[in-house]
Amino acid sequence: MKPLRLFILLLAASLILTGSMFAYDRATLRWMRSNPRISSIVIEGNAYFKDSEIKKQLYSKTETFWNAIKGDRRRRLQKETLGRDTLEVKYLYFINGFLNVKVQETFEVVPKDSSCLVRIRIDEGRQFFFGDMKVTGTYEGRFEYRFYNIADRLKKGRPVNPFDIRRAVFDMNTILANNGYPYAKITYTVDTSGQYEHNPVTFLVESDSLVHFGEVTIEGVEYYPEYVARRELKIKPGNIYRLDDVVRSQERLFESGYFSTLQLNRDENDQDRLNPHFTLKVRERKTKYITFKMGAGQSLDRDLVWSLSNDFGKRNILGSRRVDITSAYSFDLSRQIRLMTHRYRLRFTEPWFMGIRMPLILTGEWEPKMYEPDERYKIGTWSISASTTKKFGLKIKTVLGFQYESVSISGLTPEEEIDIKQAEGISIRRKLYFTFRRDSRDNIFIPRKGSLFDLSGEYYGGFLHGDDNFYKLQSSWARYQTVWPGWISATRLGGGWAENFGESSDIPVDDRFSLGGANSVRGFRERYLGPLTEAGVPKGSKYFVLFNQEFRWKTVQVFSVIPLLKDLFKSLPLWQSVFFDAGNGFEELEDIKFDNLAFSFGTGLQIQSPAGPIRIDYARLIKTEQFEFDDRFHFTILYAF
Repeated sequence: MKPLRLFILLLAASLILTGSMFAYDRATLRWMRSNPRISSIVIEGNAYFKDSEIKKQLYSKTETFWNAIKGDRRRRLQKETLGRDTLEVKYLYFINGFLNVKVQETFEVVPKDSSCLVRIRIDEGRQFFFGDMKVTGTYEGRFEYRFYNIADRLKKGRPVNPFDIRRAVFDMNTILANNGYPYAKITYTVDTSGQYEHNPVTFLVESDSLVHFGEVTIEGVEYYPEYVARRELKIKPGNIYRLDDVVRSQERLFESGYFSTLQLNRDENDQDRLNPHFTLKVRERKTKYITFKMGAGQSLDRDLVWSLSNDFGKRNILGSRRVDITSAYSFDLSRQIRLMTHRYRLRFTEPWFMGIRMPLILTGEWEPKMYEPDERYKIGTWSISASTTKKFGLKIKTVLGFQYESVSISGLTPEEEIDIKQAEGISIRRKLYFTFRRDSRDNIFIPRKGSLFDLSGEYYGGFLHGDDNFYKLQSSWARYQTVWPGWISATRLGGGWAENFGESSDIPVDDRFSLGGANSVRGFRERYLGPLTEAGVPKGSKYFVLFNQEFRWKTVQVFSVIPLLKDLFKSLPLWQSVFFDAGNGFEELEDIKFDNLAFSFGTGLQIQSPAGPIRIDYARLIKTEQFEFDDRFHFTILYAF
């Protein structure tokens, strides 16, 4: 409802503004255009709401210390102020049952300093309350139960909210549109005659005729076969019309990756209203592409690493299959420029494996042998993998895959090769893996509601052979909800279990679980929570448990221009958070005890950029028998979960 509310307010404000400008003389208009400071706001005629409750809704803000620091332009009379306050107050009263409220706003000059006094006069009128709900009209009986379920959301005795009624009408229309009745019309009436203590609401439903899909004509296909677009359509001739099928078809076409823009509309020349034909107009993406990437960063053992990569791809191999060729290079810049690694990858994608919308991806990767610094041997690797992805509806995604890896070392005897593999943690990995994700978040960057569940598993060695035999299971669940206006609660629970079997006596360090740092338990160095070697180096864990609780809200906004940063904070809003983290990694199952957990708390500040939240967190460890007090700053992008 928020976008709808804003649109209504802005449209009405423009109409009110046009008329209200003629209500002031020229001297007053010149004074208003000078954007005078708002020194006070006076509310008159209100009985149901306190002055403070109404002022919270207003666009106008009085001059205060904090508003001045933020550079909030609303503390001065603005062009958009005219009529905006009136609409905000009316909206507040409308959603609380005052359907006949009248609001008048005036702006008065304060002679002392030519500041502005905003005066708002309110005639509240009568308050109305929901009474009995009735659904009538012409429609199939199978819809009645669902209609009344929607109508019953308007609880008897609650103040009449016209926006809630319109939402109910929209939901009823959606049910009909998804069951073959796109021409249905629903109207409503609220009995305000005064003969009832509560006001009955009647919905009149006219479903019209049952509609089936007609043919779909596709235009704009040139580089790809027509079936590339047609197979993504949920619209099938003869099927009952469903609005969701039209919307989902457009989403699938974008997800396919072959089209940059598209339009799927009713054929304007088609006169058959019961079997409407559609026209799909697409703009194709180029069949060939080349991309270049570069960046710099830190690794675990080098201060500065520079990376370069380029990618060449073709999207219409053997019809609609795709091929990608990637080469990537990394250079050590800490002392002298030296090539560290170079890798080459070939990837083939079959978008519809076995005629099902389940892409199969075949990948081959090769990292040629290179001499290690000050060593006489070379290490090279190659791997092949196959994976497939399947989506179930809009929320569930699954992945199943296989990877075969081989490592070769030259310049050493067989005995020396075994020693190097053990010392460097080098091993041949062959694995099966799967992931299951259910994502109902409303936004991937700043989720305000919904949940995210992840489950993943990996099986190494065994009947696949290889140097290591072990399996891993890892799961996490996160829940997001608004706990009070403007505050978001984010909760996460996670855990993992890894176990070696067969001839393997342990699990390689790189495949163990790592905790600590900006995205797990804050207050620790990255990967430094859990078992350590005698030298104090992280060796990872076989088990872990994790709990995070975070509250996020929009903090004090800075609207004024800041030297060097200019108006950065005006376009990128600031958020703040407080958090509590708990967890640890363990070597043995019996070590998982409450007394062995690490706890931290802290606060953070986030800049909401187009690429996601850029955040800095400050965390303090809680001293326990296992952990000493410490504190740490973390700087990274995206929320921890």
